Amino acid sequence: MRPALRPEVLAAWVLGVALPALEVARRRTNFHPVASYVDDFIAGGLLLIAARSASRGRPRGPVLLVAAWGVLCGGMYASFFGQLQGTGDDISGLPNGTVVVIKGAVWAVAMICLLLSVRTATSRDT
Repeated sequence: MRPALRPEVLAAWVLGVALPALEVARRRTNFHPVASYVDDFIAGGLLLIAARSASRGRPRGPVLLVAAWGVLCGGMYASFFGQLQGTGDDISGLPNGTVVVIKGAVWAVAMICLLLSVRTATSRDT
């Protein structure tokens, strides 16, 4: 029987798939400018690589998780505060406040997972 996945690994699997999928659903056919959405694909890919490595018990898995969660935290900072400054409806058609709450929740999960990943990575080093 396989051990249960740590929360930061499970969240990496979920958000690694969800971030790009949600961004495509949000933008539908409006993918301009590229910099506004490609970060979700990069962060999602990094999360999936790190989750796979951590799930397989690779020694570098915890460090890859720290890196992936760090990238997402940095990207969500800009995304959250950029959205917070927005007025009117989002590109998705949702009210701006709804998108702020969603991005804030994703950012909070990313920060918690970053802390959990750092704890795991540093506990293995000692």
